Amino acid sequence: MVVSSGSMIPTLNVGDIILVRGVDPTTVTVWTIIIFHSPYDYPTAIVHRVIRIDNENGQLFFETKGDNNPVADGWRVPAANLIGVYVGRVPYVGLLSLELRGPLGWILIVLLVFLIIGMEYDESKKTSGKKIAAPKGT
Repeated sequence: MVVSSGSMIPTLNVGDIILVRGVDPTTVTVWTIIIFHSPYDYPTAIVHRVIRIDNENGQLFFETKGDNNPVADGWRVPAANLIGVYVGRVPYVGLLSLELRGPLGWILIVLLVFLIIGMEYDESKKTSGKKIAAPKGT
């Protein structure tokens, strides 16, 4: 995964690629960095540190906080939302990926499309100008 916000600075920086390992939620401890689906926007993945674990009627909930955030997240993450735990990072390699998701990416895609169209047009002009010789013996 690519870190897309500064909420975990200085531990993780924007553009770091992080390595994630799936785990049994019961093995997660306080201070572990977890990756989870947002309790309010499930498709969004969040990388924050566990600051408290609650067990209510046999169901685990994690309270989380970004290292760079002044206060806790204000939600409880059900264990079912856990994607995995942080195991390592490759610094800044994901910056290109983040940039390509924005306006720069769209501009690059449009330019590549025009480049391909231009190359195809140029190639078709070259081949249409050549005369094909009739086979010998006809």
